Amino acid sequence: MTTHVPHNLQQVHAQVDDFFDQIITPHTPGAAVMVINNGTVLYQAAYGLADLNAQIPLTVDHGFHIASMSKQMTAMVIMMLAEQGKLAYDDRLNTYIPELNGIAGTCSIRQMLQHTAGLPDYADGMTKALLARSDAPTNADIVAVMRRKRTLRTPPGAAYYYSNVGYELLAVVVERITGQSFPDVLQTRIFDVLGMTRTFSMPNPQRRANDLLALSYTGTPQTPTLYASDPLDDIYGSGSVYTTLGDMALYDAALYGNTLVSQQTYRVASEPAILNDGSLANYGFGLELGQWHGESYVAHSGSWLGFDSDYVRVAQRRCSAIVLLNRDYDYPNDPRIALHIAALYLAKLG
Repeated sequence: MTTHVPHNLQQVHAQVDDFFDQIITPHTPGAAVMVINNGTVLYQAAYGLADLNAQIPLTVDHGFHIASMSKQMTAMVIMMLAEQGKLAYDDRLNTYIPELNGIAGTCSIRQMLQHTAGLPDYADGMTKALLARSDAPTNADIVAVMRRKRTLRTPPGAAYYYSNVGYELLAVVVERITGQSFPDVLQTRIFDVLGMTRTFSMPNPQRRANDLLALSYTGTPQTPTLYASDPLDDIYGSGSVYTTLGDMALYDAALYGNTLVSQQTYRVASEPAILNDGSLANYGFGLELGQWHGESYVAHSGSWLGFDSDYVRVAQRRCSAIVLLNRDYDYPNDPRIALHIAALYLAKLG
């Protein structure tokens, strides 16, 4: 990854700084941003504080929880297993989790990846059901709760409905096939392979031990409150990864090659879901699909534990933007924040 940047981008860098200066001061929780083009880091910067109490400034080396932005990594492991012939996208869930022998097991791996399986999400009573089982539920509790389900929100393939539960069940599928814990699979098959030395999946003691992990805050600009933990911290698959700008740049670069999966395999990830009636949903395998001024992009955001994140990749232009925030309030996202940053550079690069 190189950092030789054309001089004519200095004005764009200033625009990025101005954008973040409008929402972040040196005394508030902040953000880190990186823009990459053709393997070159065009710009990276950090704003605000990583720790309000200790008044520690954020740096581009701090780690952030990226929440649902990591769904693409769960999908990547599924694609690896498909490429190895260990599963097929149209296999039913109960092929790998046979105890889900009721309605929940009838959806396919593909439908779970694309959020068209009809599975519930946490707003549908899952949190209450999980906490009734344990003060610190795990993916095993997800399986136990889903085993009792007699109905789905919609028939599999009938509609798009975003389901974190589906990705947590995908993590269980990965564990059943590999015989490893899902965090270990991510570590050995993605993070270690790419040299993402600052990246890990919870649960992991590094979260408490690493001084270069940003603390996160919820509440309001006037009353930011530390968000230290959550009862659902031990559940993974839908969004359990901590990473840095630099490590995300390594992941982004790998998507243009064949290190993780072949380009032929990866191409499927950016294809829209096809519903039962033939209509399309703009979600691929762990990726939101969009258009900006006639150009296609893939992206994903995340919000959890007082962190917000966003990642946009315009593959045809080989341009990506990554924005990581250690607060979940005062978050300008229309258009989505990483797209806003990427568009500033795309307009200048031509």
